[in-house]
Amino acid sequence: MYTNFFRITARYFWRNKTYSTLNFLCLTFGLTCAIISVLYIMNIFSYDKFHKNYNHLYSVEAWMTFFNGDRFPKSYLSASLNEVLKEHVPEIEESTRIVRQDNDFVKDDKTFTENGICADTNFFNIFSFPLIQGDPLKVLNDINSIVISERMARIFFDNTKCMGNTLILKEGNRQKAFKVTGVLRNLPTQSTLQFDFVIPFSRFLADNSWAMGTGATSNQLYIVLKDKIDYKLVNDKIKDLIRHQETTLNQELFLFPLKEKMLYSYAGGKRIWGGMQNVIIVGSIGFGILMMACFNFINLAMAVNMRRYREAVIKKVVGSRKSTIVIQFLSETFLLTLVSLITAIIMVWVLIPSFNSMFGQDIQLRFSDLKVLLFFLAVTLFTSLASGAFPAFYLASSNHVDVLKQKITKHSFNFFRQSFIVFQFTIPIVLLILTMIIKVQDDYLHNFNPGFDKDRMIILDNSHNIQRQAESVKTELLKIPGIEAVSFTNCIPTRGATVSDKIRWDGKDATEKSLFWCINSDFDYNKVIDIRMKKGRYFDASFSADSGNYVINDVAAEVMKNKNPLGSSLILNGKKGTIVGVISDFHTIDLAGPFVPTIIHISPSDRKAILIRFSSGTYASLIDKIEKIYKHYDPETPFRPKLFSDLPIYSSLPGFSNLSTPSNLIGLSSFIALILACLGFFGLASFYADSRTKEIGIRKTNGATTLSIMKLLLAGYTKWLMIASFIAIPIASLLGKIFLDRFHFHTSLPLWTFVASPLIACIVAFSTVGLRTWKASNQNPVKSLKYE
Repeated sequence: MYTNFFRITARYFWRNKTYSTLNFLCLTFGLTCAIISVLYIMNIFSYDKFHKNYNHLYSVEAWMTFFNGDRFPKSYLSASLNEVLKEHVPEIEESTRIVRQDNDFVKDDKTFTENGICADTNFFNIFSFPLIQGDPLKVLNDINSIVISERMARIFFDNTKCMGNTLILKEGNRQKAFKVTGVLRNLPTQSTLQFDFVIPFSRFLADNSWAMGTGATSNQLYIVLKDKIDYKLVNDKIKDLIRHQETTLNQELFLFPLKEKMLYSYAGGKRIWGGMQNVIIVGSIGFGILMMACFNFINLAMAVNMRRYREAVIKKVVGSRKSTIVIQFLSETFLLTLVSLITAIIMVWVLIPSFNSMFGQDIQLRFSDLKVLLFFLAVTLFTSLASGAFPAFYLASSNHVDVLKQKITKHSFNFFRQSFIVFQFTIPIVLLILTMIIKVQDDYLHNFNPGFDKDRMIILDNSHNIQRQAESVKTELLKIPGIEAVSFTNCIPTRGATVSDKIRWDGKDATEKSLFWCINSDFDYNKVIDIRMKKGRYFDASFSADSGNYVINDVAAEVMKNKNPLGSSLILNGKKGTIVGVISDFHTIDLAGPFVPTIIHISPSDRKAILIRFSSGTYASLIDKIEKIYKHYDPETPFRPKLFSDLPIYSSLPGFSNLSTPSNLIGLSSFIALILACLGFFGLASFYADSRTKEIGIRKTNGATTLSIMKLLLAGYTKWLMIASFIAIPIASLLGKIFLDRFHFHTSLPLWTFVASPLIACIVAFSTVGLRTWKASNQNPVKSLKYE
């Protein structure tokens, strides 16, 4: 029986080589996309699961209410909050504070910048980061101890056996010695916390006593809740703890589960999709493309299997059961799916490195993972049933009398075939439109004018030594031909500034709690940035009082409810001054957010950046001269110049830190979806051309031209593509609007994309079927009339 079954299957595939090959290609493409999608999703959901406290770990964060009523989260809180929580929330089993920081370490005459954290002594008890050497409970007991990763150990000591060795950390012109008390195994990529060294939090507090102040923005706080404790109840308990500490602080605490860190973010007073949006996008695309492959299979199977009606009827006449015929057809589909799956696995194995490189992922195909094997089994069964069930049951249910009398016509399944074609082309058209919308928004942001020429702005890191000699450094830099202006500041436009609520002004309501972005700068900031003055003037060094005065933006004036703020008094962090100017359209934060209330004042403190504006020359021609001056004043600090145009466009919008990723992902998916749709289109075109061979011959004999026959054959395809376009446009319009609305500054919906995308799909589709249709239309009518 089995030999006969395989013989029938092989004969069927061989006699229908074109359709079998098309089905094989479609299923292979669909399964490849589905496998990569599932591996990506499994990778996202595997983040942080190696921690023993995974289900009970939470970060403590705070809601802050902004000037416009929006609420946004604050993840860095006061170091003193740790003791407050221990005192008021017995449901907390353990807690640890973390400060992320980059530090320079010295080896011989070289300096290496490493990413690390400061953490409490119980850090390795709360988080399950394995140590190669050292006791997890003791490695951070000494204030001068340090735990380093395998990578760092090999850089500084050439091996991982370095317990007790000394590592030199450099801060400006100061150096600190730390003793290696532990070596950390390199962190898995599936960890939201990434670092290469850990220093005791006590060391951070010793150098930053301000961190203990109520309302300070100093560190992250992670807690472990006791077993069977509902974190939502704890949320209600801790909500007003900061307000009770200091009534002027408009902050409301909440818990953020560690297991949601990769999936969600918080903004606007609610939880929003972060990584989850990519999960949904990838999952939807993977499933959609797999269903396209299945529908292609159904369409071609229904077309080709009409020729097998008689085979099915004869089997039924000689005694075969309906179930036997169904199993025959399903088994053929299963075998083809199995071959496609094996090919797809090989393709995935080859494509994974490129996918990881293109989208910054670390997905892997592990055959030892039971979940992966179960998925292979499930996707094979699902694809086989989704592709083969409908044709198998429909054909097995055919009436043998009608078939033998040839009452079954080719029009029996037109509705299903046409519906599948419409679905197949709706998906790629939607994806093409979305790809174009994302590209347009990306170009809009790249070309957006923030108030200066982005290609002529160089950014340098300020240091302690440079700051002490700021005026001399500025003078030397301005001597370089081409450099127009230099400014020391804490605000790189569109990058953000220091946020403070310690602002007072005449007429302020004592209960009012507002946040302002405070820019520490110098008298030349307006020479580097084209600041647009709305009222008054910018600071002038010839006015000695200006060193204590303020310039605000119009949004700050609105928050202060002061229509004419010039000459008004303003107190910032206890320092009283006069408002001398009002500016407008200044982008303190990135383009994902609105204009925010901003205060500019002259201050030498916390100016972490040096902005250099040049009017002639190139970045490459100037950078060596700049480095020479920089190294003259501070030979120890690494020289790391950046051109503003090379910085990420925006960073505050969750899930969209880089638009090229979703654009490439959706663009690649639209390409694959279009290929699949065209493969199915080509198969149907071939079938219809074959089934109408005699009709074509008769028409040509009666004088029909090749062009008129091509129009006849292509007319149906045009109708299907038009219907697909009409369905795709409103769907893409809705999705595009949702995407653009996430940006405060965005382009309008580009209408041309709703014309270009369907047009591209039509051109590709007709290019696919045009050659086959032309071949059928141009065939010798004598041969056509002899067909069959």
